[in-house]
Amino acid sequence: MSIPTTMFSASYQPGNTDLVIDPAYPVPSPQAGEVLIKVSASGVCHSDVSLLSGSWLDERQYVLGHEICGVPVQLGQGVDTNKIHLGKLYTVNLLHPCTHGAVLTSTVGEGLDGGYAEYVIVPEGQLVLVPEGVSLEEAAIAGDAATTAYHAVYDSAGIKEGTNSTVLIFGIGGLGHLALQYAKHYGATVYAVDIKPEARALALELGAVEAYSLSSLNDKIQKEGFQVDITIDFAATGQTFQLAMSALTQGTKPFPFTGKAIMVGISGESMNFSTLGLVTSGISVQMSVYGTRSSTEAALNLFATGAIRARINTAPLHAVNEVIDKLRSFEVEGRTVLIPKLQCSSESDSKLMGLSIHHHHYHCTKAGLRGLSHRLLQDAEQRATDWLATGRVVAVNALC
Repeated sequence: MSIPTTMFSASYQPGNTDLVIDPAYPVPSPQAGEVLIKVSASGVCHSDVSLLSGSWLDERQYVLGHEICGVPVQLGQGVDTNKIHLGKLYTVNLLHPCTHGAVLTSTVGEGLDGGYAEYVIVPEGQLVLVPEGVSLEEAAIAGDAATTAYHAVYDSAGIKEGTNSTVLIFGIGGLGHLALQYAKHYGATVYAVDIKPEARALALELGAVEAYSLSSLNDKIQKEGFQVDITIDFAATGQTFQLAMSALTQGTKPFPFTGKAIMVGISGESMNFSTLGLVTSGISVQMSVYGTRSSTEAALNLFATGAIRARINTAPLHAVNEVIDKLRSFEVEGRTVLIPKLQCSSESDSKLMGLSIHHHHYHCTKAGLRGLSHRLLQDAEQRATDWLATGRVVAVNALC
C-alpha cells in the first residue's frame, strides 16, 4: 500500500474552542515498537468537548481523538508480526501495558496525536484484534465507550453472570446505553435516569424496567421508598449524586447494607457527603476509570455475538467540528463515529451516506455480512474502502 506524506487532521490547540483543521498534516513514521494505523473510524467523546470548552487546561497541541479502530499499514522495528498483522482490523486500547502514572493524559488522542486524522501511530501493546462480526463503528467505540461502560458494570459494580442486583443508571448516552445493556445481559434489574425524554425512551426500549426524569425519580424515592443495590452515574453532577445516595438509603433493607455508588462521569461539580453518613449506611462510593485490555476484548466479543446493540451515528471526519457542536448541545443519541474521507457525489447520496450524520440502529446482527464487509474493505482501493465503510452498514440495515 502506498502511504501518503500528508493527511487531513483535526487538532486541539490551547485557546481554541473548535478543532484546528489541517489538510496537509505530516503522516508520521513508526519508531521501534510502534505501528502506523490507517484510521477506519474514530468515535467522538464528551471528554473532547470538555477539553475544548476549557473544563481543564492542557498546554500541549495534538491531534484529538482517542476512540479508534484501524488497519496496520507499516510496522516499526521489533513489532511482533505474530501478533500484529498488516491489513487486519484492530481496536486501540488506551492503556499501554508498560506505562505507569497518568496514562490517560499521555496516550493516543490524550496528549499524543490521535484518531481525528487519516493515520495514527499506536504502540504495539495497545492494539486489540477485532473479531469477525464486529462493524467498523462498533470496533471504534469499543476503544473507549464500550470499555469504560463494561468496566464500570462488570468490574467496579461487580455485576456478573447470575446477579439478582437492582441497578439505577444515570445518563443514557454513549456510555450509559451500553452499561444498561451489560447490566441486563448479566441478569440485573435495571432502572434508568435521564433529563431527555428521547434517552428515557431508549432506556425502556433497551430493557429498563422504568426510566425517570430527575424530578420523577425524587418523587419515587420520597413517596415510595424506592431503593436499589447499585447506582452507576455517567452524569456526575451534584444533583445526580444526591439522588444516588437517596436511592441507596431510603428503602428498608437492613444494616449492614452493602450498596455501591459507582461514579464514572466527569464534571467540575462538588459532591457533598459526610463520612458518618457513609459509614453508618454501609454504602461505598467508588470511582470507575476506563478499563483494562480484558474489558475491551469482552466488549468486542459481546458486539460480535449480537448480545449488545450500540446506537451509532456516522459522519465524515471533515465534519468533526459540526459533530462536536452537536455533542455540546446534547443533540446526540448514543455515540457518533467519524469516517475518514467519506465523500458523496450528490445531495441525495450525501444524506444516504451520512454526510448529514446518519443514525444507525443495530437491531440485527449479520455476522457473515459484516465479516464479508471487513474482507472487502481490506482488499478494496482507497475510494471504494471509504465509501463501503459506511455504505455496507446501510445495506445490512436494509436487509434486516
